[in-house]
Amino acid sequence: MLGRVDLRVALVASGLAAPVSAAQAQVELKTYMDDKGYLNVKALTCAQLANTFQEDADFLGAWYSGWWNGHMKRHSINVARTKEGIHEVIVYCKAHPNDKVVDAVDAYVKKVQAGGQ
Repeated sequence: MLGRVDLRVALVASGLAAPVSAAQAQVELKTYMDDKGYLNVKALTCAQLANTFQEDADFLGAWYSGWWNGHMKRHSINVARTKEGIHEVIVYCKAHPNDKVVDAVDAYVKKVQAGGQ
């Protein structure tokens, strides 16, 4: 069960971008890169992810998915559960904009592990 939960977590990240209100300007993902062009994905906040363009958020989500899948040595996806998980992480990020994206994913995993979904 733990492996399945972690796989779901990995795939949750593939659509993390929450809709941005009209008062917030969307920025390119590169806005958060360092001077050498690197993005510290462990330091990225929910607000930063929500403020980027959808295609950048999707790209980063695919990276998170590969990162988690590689860590868990998993090679498959359950599309329906992934979509469900994406929604859960977006809701979490909206409520916790200062949290790290990796913490949002972790909160979702703990919820699933506790039988919350």
